[in-house]
Amino acid sequence: MIRLMKNPVVSAGTVSFQPPNKFRREVKGNSPSVTVSDGRNLWIYYPNFKSAERYPLGKGSPLDATVAAINSALNLENIETSFNVTTTRTENGNELQLLPRTAAMKRVFQKLDLRINDKFRVERTDMLLPNGDRIVTTYSNQTRTAIPPSTFEFKPPAGTEVTTPLGQ
Repeated sequence: MIRLMKNPVVSAGTVSFQPPNKFRREVKGNSPSVTVSDGRNLWIYYPNFKSAERYPLGKGSPLDATVAAINSALNLENIETSFNVTTTRTENGNELQLLPRTAAMKRVFQKLDLRINDKFRVERTDMLLPNGDRIVTTYSNQTRTAIPPSTFEFKPPAGTEVTTPLGQ
């Protein structure tokens, strides 16, 4: 939900996560994209434009706080080290409100609400960004199976223009 737009932007896709710091997000539809992190690099690939962005992680990268926030929220282990957590019991599970502790994370988002069902699976996240925009994600068809390591590897397809926006 973007404040400047009348209607929300809606997309569907898949999310894969492997603790502590690997994830892959594939968005389908009119504006597809693939975001992959192997813990060392974050790639964002836009197939319609045949372009990819590579962001090195660690070494004080501006994206470190963003990726740490994503990993903490997905992992839920030691979550209290990164967030002030408020928990409310619901009929079907729990709702957690996460408020970032560090200034770096506060620049990424103001708060993150998680709805977790009684099987300890995240059903919904609602992230409020510093500019007032919101990203609401609803999860379904979840599985807890082994994920091949190749899921978290990315090699740009031939003909892809690769940029490093942070200049590293």
